[in-house]
Amino acid sequence: MKNFQLFLKKALVVSPLIAFAACSGNDAKFKNLASGEKVYIIKDSISGEAIDSITREPVLLYVNLDTKDTIYGKTGQIVNNSVIRTEDGAYLVDETKLQINGNEINIGNGDVKIKVDGDEMKIKTDEKKIKIDGNEKKVKYDN
Repeated sequence: MKNFQLFLKKALVVSPLIAFAACSGNDAKFKNLASGEKVYIIKDSISGEAIDSITREPVLLYVNLDTKDTIYGKTGQIVNNSVIRTEDGAYLVDETKLQINGNEINIGNGDVKIKVDGDEMKIKTDEKKIKIDGNEKKVKYDN
């Protein structure tokens, strides 16, 4: 029993150190735009927002280093081309290009408009309209 208690005490001391060492490596898949640091993103169980797994602080905007997508931490939506950098170096979502209403996102970039609502996506250009609903895709050309 003493051996088990000694093992348990050692495990309780060493485990956080191993976890910290594993998390401080360069294998993180996300980069916090505000800090420029690689982070491990988890979802807050109460708010649903993205948070840094180590600091437990919310992350407003972060980049997926594998896909190079910029993600809005409050909703988890991809906001590529809707991010602006302020004069003081902070990153924000450009509200003129992105409107967020609950689970619905609208992105307008001049000639292209994208609307995402749950599993449904609509893309509209001057030449065509594309509707994707689950596995179904429809394309309509404007002639």
